[in-house]
Amino acid sequence: MNLGIIVPLVVLPIALVGAYLWFRRLLADLRPVEANSFSGLRLTAEALHRVPSPPWRVVYEVGGALGDVDHVIVGPPGVIAITTVVADRPDPAELRMARGDAQLVGDAAITRGPLDELLRPVGSSCGRSARVYWGVADPRRPAADDLVHASKLVEGQRLAEWLASIALAEQATTLDQAGIDMVWRTITMGVRRPDPLP
Repeated sequence: MNLGIIVPLVVLPIALVGAYLWFRRLLADLRPVEANSFSGLRLTAEALHRVPSPPWRVVYEVGGALGDVDHVIVGPPGVIAITTVVADRPDPAELRMARGDAQLVGDAAITRGPLDELLRPVGSSCGRSARVYWGVADPRRPAADDLVHASKLVEGQRLAEWLASIALAEQATTLDQAGIDMVWRTITMGVRRPDPLP
């Protein structure tokens, strides 16, 4: 019997199985510690993918190009700046008591400022801002709460529902489809995305 052939045939499979088990343990140790690590931006983007296009157009994840604005929605009611928050939606009355109406109006205007500046050459502006909250859903409350003029607090799980409701509630259309496309293209090019409509 030739031991030179038998030893490698026995040792090699044992070494391969040992290396495989070691590698699996190493991969298991690389998993995130927290099971609920997720991106609020991605949750909002997923909710916005369910919005019908047309009439709505969305500029997803603008990545700091417009200050605190995460996404921009353009539709018949106009331009909406979206900021995402991973927390429970607060009570608007408590926010008004804590910050004051003037401060909240100023904060909303500052948030919309870079977007307004980008849209000025095409004669448009951002009509409202919305903070989208991804926390525990509260079905007893409406999909969105008014905070101050042109500023909303929206439950992330019902973002598409809120957009549908404002499209129905506002009979006067701010933008027609050509205007929606022009504003969307201006924003897309302004945040340095490739030409969306070649």
